[in-house]
Amino acid sequence: MYLTTIAVRNNDEKVKDHIFSGLEAIKKGDINITHEEYTAGDTVFIKCGLKEGFMSKLIENRNNEDFRYSLAQVLCDVIINNYESKILKKIIKEYYLYLTDYEKELIYENSLKLIKQEDECKEGFYEQTRRTRIIRKILNYLKSENFIIIDGFVNFRLTDYIKELGDIVDKAVEEYIAEREYNEFIKLLRYFVEIQESKLDTINIIPSEEGSYFLIDSMKKPINCECFEELKSEITDSNISYDDLLISTLITVAPNKIIIHDTQNFKNKELLKTISSIFYDRIDICRGCDMCSILKGNKELN
Repeated sequence: MYLTTIAVRNNDEKVKDHIFSGLEAIKKGDINITHEEYTAGDTVFIKCGLKEGFMSKLIENRNNEDFRYSLAQVLCDVIINNYESKILKKIIKEYYLYLTDYEKELIYENSLKLIKQEDECKEGFYEQTRRTRIIRKILNYLKSENFIIIDGFVNFRLTDYIKELGDIVDKAVEEYIAEREYNEFIKLLRYFVEIQESKLDTINIIPSEEGSYFLIDSMKKPINCECFEELKSEITDSNISYDDLLISTLITVAPNKIIIHDTQNFKNKELLKTISSIFYDRIDICRGCDMCSILKGNKELN
């Protein structure tokens, strides 16, 4: 007894193989199904349903429901594994014409990472919710229809799913542009540091528990200089944070060497990344020294 016919493009071998593998998996379960295929033009039609002998063993309606649910799971896997990447690439191509081919590929890869991250951070919640929504759409469709064209179903019945993927692409683009602007800004700061004369040879940075920083010279003495005092006075007159003040101080002083101590106690890990990016060849990360133990005896940057 055939319940559903699935239409697939004949040249889409991956989709066809996925469907047939899914149907074989259903056969190995408790549902005894049968299927056959025939080709018309460039389309393959896969007819599938319950074997007649199986219908007499259990209640017919329950058998039909079990079959439809199993088939919906198969089709959901087909859509996620075979159509999701195509949809992402189509969205990127149609809505982000100003990006280069290289940038579009980066956005595509970042979109896949975002989907994976969503799944990992929610311990499967995101993926299961996504699957559940697609399965529910398929089940509702199969209750009233016995013929499904996968391409058409994705394009016209899964508009919410496509919009969700569009939102993910938008987020990937926003993150990429922000990262690109950040890198350009870092390059500008790096150039500024490289062309100016160093006012100090070495600066040691030690974080305090309050979120500020000790700045110590190569002689293990607190750093006090005119430019530093000017910058320090600004923090009381504006919204400049200790992190901003530290970056401004380092750029103004442009030391030949920066030794960063006690990195695990930096409250803002992005600050370490920024300092390392600007002063990349002048950075030395301390793994432990006598200076790390004299934190309370030095003048605090506040």
